Amino acid sequence: MPALSLQDVDAEIVDAGDGVRVPKAWVAVATGIPGVPGGVSARVVYDPTLRRAVAEWVRIDRTGPGEEVTTTLLRDVRVQAVVQWSTARVLRVQTDHGDSEGYGAYIARLRSETDRSEEENLHEAVRLYRIGSVINHGPLKLVSEELGVSVSTATRMMNRARVAGLVDEATSRDVVTDLREQQLREREAGLGAGPHSSGPSIGI
Repeated sequence: MPALSLQDVDAEIVDAGDGVRVPKAWVAVATGIPGVPGGVSARVVYDPTLRRAVAEWVRIDRTGPGEEVTTTLLRDVRVQAVVQWSTARVLRVQTDHGDSEGYGAYIARLRSETDRSEEENLHEAVRLYRIGSVINHGPLKLVSEELGVSVSTATRMMNRARVAGLVDEATSRDVVTDLREQQLREREAGLGAGPHSSGPSIGI
């Protein structure tokens, strides 16, 4: 069973927008990854240009005699999974009530709420989109999964948020791109996209 520990978490907190905050940098150590004898260490930083967490360096340490680190082994390491998993662990969400909660607590609360208004859902869509961008986990997919709507509906929600001025300029450009891609997919398929409910896959 894969396990994750965090080291050297930077005390400086970065505001990634829409109530999402992450440390400036941290080291994630993943062990127990199937097929990888040893621990995978990655220094993860928040890149303000890419507006998401990225790996700055990655290292594999063998656990003992009889094991070796090879180029084949390096190719098998899912670096992005380690980045996603660790970012979800350090990420904090500022709620509309001024509280700060972790990713897991935020998602659990969101799923338990069943009486949100359309406007509240729109604000949550914006927040989920930002979280998805920061952890690099398909922003529209995360909106779709956690709000229980199809990807095409999630796309339209984000476009409404864009028109209403609820997102910043960079996110607005991303949403326009998402909208065009979704419209193209629907034209090619000849019908609207169906709902996706596989749930977030944060892990190894």
